[in-house]
Amino acid sequence: MLARLIINNIALIDRLDIELHPGLNVLTGETGAGKSIIIDSVNLALGDRGSRELISAGQQKARVEAFFELGAEAEKINAQLEKMSVEPNGDELIIVREITAAGKSLCRVNGEIVTLAALRELTDSLVDVHGQHEHQSLLDPKKHIGILDAFDETRIAPVRAEANKLHEDYRAVVNRLNSGFVSAEERERRIDILSYQIKEINKAALTAGEEETIEEELRILSNAEKISSALSMSGELLSGDGGALEKLRKAASELSDISDLSEQYNELYSRLDSAFYELEDASYQLRELAYGFEYSPERLNELEHRLDRITSLKRKYGGSVEAVLAFRDKAEAELDELTGAGELRAKLTSEKASLEKKYKACAEKLTALRHEAAERLKRGVDRELRELGMEKAEFGVSFAKAGDEPRRNGLDEVEFLLSANAGEPLKPLSKVASGGELSRIMLAIKTVCAGSDGTPTLIFDEVDTGISGRTAIKVGERLSLVSVEKQVLSVTHLPQIAAFADCHLLVEKHEEGGRTQTSLRRLSDDERRRELARIMGAGSSAETAVAYAGELIDEAEKFKKQR
Repeated sequence: MLARLIINNIALIDRLDIELHPGLNVLTGETGAGKSIIIDSVNLALGDRGSRELISAGQQKARVEAFFELGAEAEKINAQLEKMSVEPNGDELIIVREITAAGKSLCRVNGEIVTLAALRELTDSLVDVHGQHEHQSLLDPKKHIGILDAFDETRIAPVRAEANKLHEDYRAVVNRLNSGFVSAEERERRIDILSYQIKEINKAALTAGEEETIEEELRILSNAEKISSALSMSGELLSGDGGALEKLRKAASELSDISDLSEQYNELYSRLDSAFYELEDASYQLRELAYGFEYSPERLNELEHRLDRITSLKRKYGGSVEAVLAFRDKAEAELDELTGAGELRAKLTSEKASLEKKYKACAEKLTALRHEAAERLKRGVDRELRELGMEKAEFGVSFAKAGDEPRRNGLDEVEFLLSANAGEPLKPLSKVASGGELSRIMLAIKTVCAGSDGTPTLIFDEVDTGISGRTAIKVGERLSLVSVEKQVLSVTHLPQIAAFADCHLLVEKHEEGGRTQTSLRRLSDDERRRELARIMGAGSSAETAVAYAGELIDEAEKFKKQR
């Protein structure tokens, strides 16, 4: 639920910190006090496009902070946050929205910057606003099927889940038949591509570890002159006339004459003698390397071309020779399935036909259940609309078939219709319903659905448009019934509705420092009675009106105890 709303520099609001509660929260106040500004602020936090006209005069930016307690919605919302790369914060969600006079907008969720589209998607399942603003699920036909399914979730959900599983299996078979493509033509193109890739790799005749061997040989050939010079000079310095070997042999010979006079002399002689034979062996190896070293420009050119070929294949198919070979093996397996699978293709084709048949049978069952649910929903909503002062209104649900190809959630397209007046045909809600009528229609649907919808917070603005007397009491009763399962926020001008409040908030306008400001406070029981008397037009001190307001509140409390 929406637990707290902090508004800064929005229109007449300098700063407002609003604490909201479970149940029915009612906002009242004189016309122009700022009730609509609060709803505008909520919509801003939910992702509506913010106009710079909302920013208070003389200020450079406006800011709204919304604090949600997620409760049962925590798991679903936190999963959405993780997909958005936003760190979940347990069962709390904090949304911050800023707009500037320069036309910039900033959205933060749990401290992380997100796009406006991501914010809208996240809040779409948290709050539904019904009234004059755009954030209304009733105006989006795509959401109507979800409302209908939720109405009879117990019967519809298992069949819908079965249809979705059959759809997934069907798509998996189709993807195998077409190798992930949607047509036979694309499948043939895929076969051509795979054949070319496999042929190109096989023609190169790559071997694992080959690249390292080539690079080592290239390093040697590229430094041929340096290597040849080093080998020759080293050999000369060791074994040439007056070289190290000759001098070392002479030194060892000198020590041999005195080696029997002292253990220390003898040890030193042995070391020089061993060193001589070590260097002599090294000089033989140097001579062999020098004689055997051969520089070949043709071999250098051959190796460079080979390395270029390997590099090109790596760039296309993987970061190493091993990765290129693995790519080829995978391509060969895919090609075998696409070309050598006459028996497999026949099996998959048969399986596809079987799944399609099962899916259509399941989809027909799902459609039948939805038609039954639509009839019951229509009867219930029609009954509620009459109670809510729309005596001549008729609610309807239209069905259309979305093709024959299996798809998620069945083959139905559903849209809610309304005839607001006797003799008028049923038309889409967006074409015939006013803001106040939409609020009452949604209230009727919410009352009939009795908690099956998953949206935890509902806001009703203008729900009392064009009603009074007994109808207003019925609207209050419906809001109260819905608030058993949901958090409800209602802006109203009618005492009959305000009497049902679990939390009554008064929006007031006053002058401070030469500027008009909006403030808000929660009313006590006595203040509630006087506010209801003021709404009646009798003034808060008119005792008869105050007494009647008390009666309205008492009757509302009796109703709430019987819910």
